[in-house]
Amino acid sequence: MPPLLANYYLTYKCNSRCMYCDIPIKPENIPIKETAPEIIIENLAALKRLGVKVVDFTGGEPLIYKQLPVVLKAAKEMGFYTSIANTGTLYPLKAKQLQGLIDDLKFSLSTIDPQAYSKERGINGFNKVIESIKIAKELGERPSIIATATPESIAQMEDVIGLAQELGVVVLLGPVFDYCGNDLLKDEGIKELHRLAEFDNVCVNWAFTEFYLDGGNQIAKPRCRAISSTIVISPDDHLLLPCYHMHDERLKIKHENGRSNLDEMWRSMHVQERRKQEGTWDFCQGCTIWCYFETSFLWPPDKYFLLNVKSKARWAKEKIKQYIECKSGLKLTRKLAGDRDKILTAISANPLNQPQIQKPAAERQPQEQKEQQHGLAAQQASEREPAKSSRN
Repeated sequence: MPPLLANYYLTYKCNSRCMYCDIPIKPENIPIKETAPEIIIENLAALKRLGVKVVDFTGGEPLIYKQLPVVLKAAKEMGFYTSIANTGTLYPLKAKQLQGLIDDLKFSLSTIDPQAYSKERGINGFNKVIESIKIAKELGERPSIIATATPESIAQMEDVIGLAQELGVVVLLGPVFDYCGNDLLKDEGIKELHRLAEFDNVCVNWAFTEFYLDGGNQIAKPRCRAISSTIVISPDDHLLLPCYHMHDERLKIKHENGRSNLDEMWRSMHVQERRKQEGTWDFCQGCTIWCYFETSFLWPPDKYFLLNVKSKARWAKEKIKQYIECKSGLKLTRKLAGDRDKILTAISANPLNQPQIQKPAAERQPQEQKEQQHGLAAQQASEREPAKSSRN
């Protein structure tokens, strides 16, 4: 099976400090610089030659990467399906530049309580996420919410689903995975996810929850296809093996005369030998890192394959409903979730209830400037650093 997905890390920087993620604070990530856009575009051409269909531009916070619109435009011109998951706190600054360039636009949100949001994310960004969803819809995008259920946040998931129903978006609901010491959901937590999956506007990947309950990847009979199905590229232009989260090898990508050797590297004997070992290393035992299993479950046919197909069909149904609602104004959502009064209050309390797309800086209110300060600082720090070319 050729690789179908590329997880392209544009930056490890982030303006949030989520409790279940260590990417922006991991010591070895801090000194890593971003790559110039022309280098990324050369790698995209190599991914195209390999047969990759989907590129997920990720981070860190991918919207911190200064040349994101340039890279996305190139990816779209090459025919890739593009995906970005972001915090939603910087999107209003770049929404117009990104319009029409992201096929799968996702905002991360796990609560409708601004104080709980600040505790989980380390910044006061709840109102920005609501604003981002509204702006995205105003621009004709069909965004989704990613809701990561932790032992602390799972009790708030029904309200998040209710908020998504009010805003007319789909929630991708899943359990926090076992990385950087996260406390995991128990069986009761997974049962709660399955209950929530019965509501409209919510999708749970049944294959992943079943895999989660089964104890994750087993090295004696591995289910992970991280190298086969997914290519992972670092911000500083390295192929990571076997994946970002557990990589023990960084292979420098070479560029000559405007061409990347990424495709040749992936087909090399060394990478193919490592490919034969995917899912069998000691650190693979019990792994439930979702970034690689969605594509791993595409083959071979087994119970995870079938449950993944079922989940994708539900996702397609909900996205079609979202499209019809957007185009027709009809309200097709029937099974409502959450405390409606609390949900409506959370939306109406948003000071930017009427979407406004990036006012000139001189017109922004002082409070809005204060909310953006943290994100802008991270972005400006990234822009001041000279991009290192990886040409050899």
